[in-house]
Amino acid sequence: MSTPTPATPPGADHAPGGAGDTSRPGALRALFVYRLISRAYFHLPVLFAFLYLHHLGIALAQTLLALYGFTVMVSGAFVGRFSAAFGPRTLLVAGEIAKAAGLLLIGTVAGGTPGLVAGQILSGFGYALTASVESPLVGVLEPDRERASKIQARTQSWIFAVVMVSGIAGAVIFQHTRLTVFLLSALACAAAATAATGIGPVRLATAPKPATGAAAPKGSWTGGAGLWIAYYVCLRGVALAAFVGFIPYLLFVRTKVSLALFGVLLAVFNVAALLVARWTARLLRTTSAALLLAATLACVAASLVLLATTSRLVPVILAIALLGLGAGAARPLTQDGLSALDGPTRGRVTVRMEQLTGSANTLVLVLGGLGLGAGHAPAVMWGSAAVVAVAGAVILAARPTTRTPSPAQAQALN
Repeated sequence: MSTPTPATPPGADHAPGGAGDTSRPGALRALFVYRLISRAYFHLPVLFAFLYLHHLGIALAQTLLALYGFTVMVSGAFVGRFSAAFGPRTLLVAGEIAKAAGLLLIGTVAGGTPGLVAGQILSGFGYALTASVESPLVGVLEPDRERASKIQARTQSWIFAVVMVSGIAGAVIFQHTRLTVFLLSALACAAAATAATGIGPVRLATAPKPATGAAAPKGSWTGGAGLWIAYYVCLRGVALAAFVGFIPYLLFVRTKVSLALFGVLLAVFNVAALLVARWTARLLRTTSAALLLAATLACVAASLVLLATTSRLVPVILAIALLGLGAGAARPLTQDGLSALDGPTRGRVTVRMEQLTGSANTLVLVLGGLGLGAGHAPAVMWGSAAVVAVAGAVILAARPTTRTPSPAQAQALN
């Protein structure tokens, strides 16, 4: 059975690295190295602890964490124009430089609280720049849709591993020196910027604008694609807020575990996410996407319920693992659900989806921070679980009733 050729925007065939070019292995390797190095987040697991130890208060610490996602959301309104003007390679380099500057501002606490605010804004803006081009670049450098999907899945597995190892190392180092974890993350940004220069000149393809009165293009924000977007934004927005803000509070402030154990416990999230990300594609060949979607929602909701009802170590470990399973499967599951979209559209949808996730993450962190600061930790966990459960039920109920095989299942049948 022949595979239809994806639509190519006018002019993209002749653009440097455009959609009509053959695969570019050298640039793909540079992008792969860049993506791994840029995820060496030595500071991330201990960021809440760092802010808390500076006596900022629970609500302010959570708000500062949320400021990152808010900046990503706001920046999404205009960073796309930078790509057209300067090209993806320049945006990756500039984004990493901005992230490094933000990390240095935070780590040195230069300027006090205003410096921390500026650091979070710079870090968020830098991430918005890189995220606007990173995923779409894969489809440009590897025009074959199937190979591009495999590259994305393989890269994601390695990313989880890098995040896990750097997070554990950061938690251990943080016990002895707080500044070093931020310096290491900033050095990783500098190394990632250097790796990005190896991608070479390339521009992202742009889709033609639909004619006035024409039907919505394939990949519009309606129907099945819209439901996958809503699922991803809801699940990841809540799960990442729990991982970055709620669980560190419960472990570090309430349970008062050591920083070494703190890092190991948070690493359980990344181990679970790594394992499920590697198996999701195989599960999709034999299991319906709706069932897997429901399972991920149930994992995240159950995790939050456990965190609301107990502080004992074993149930907490189980809760963190369940959270990692749900959050880790969400990305490959959603990408499979969107795989019918043409490459440029899928890239733009992915970027916008991450921006919306940042806004959801911001809202959950701010509201959750107010609740935690007021001493209502169980209510925050129960409320977050209810959001996931209710939104998930609505999404599942709104899915098309016709049973069509997922792209992964269709590929297996062919």
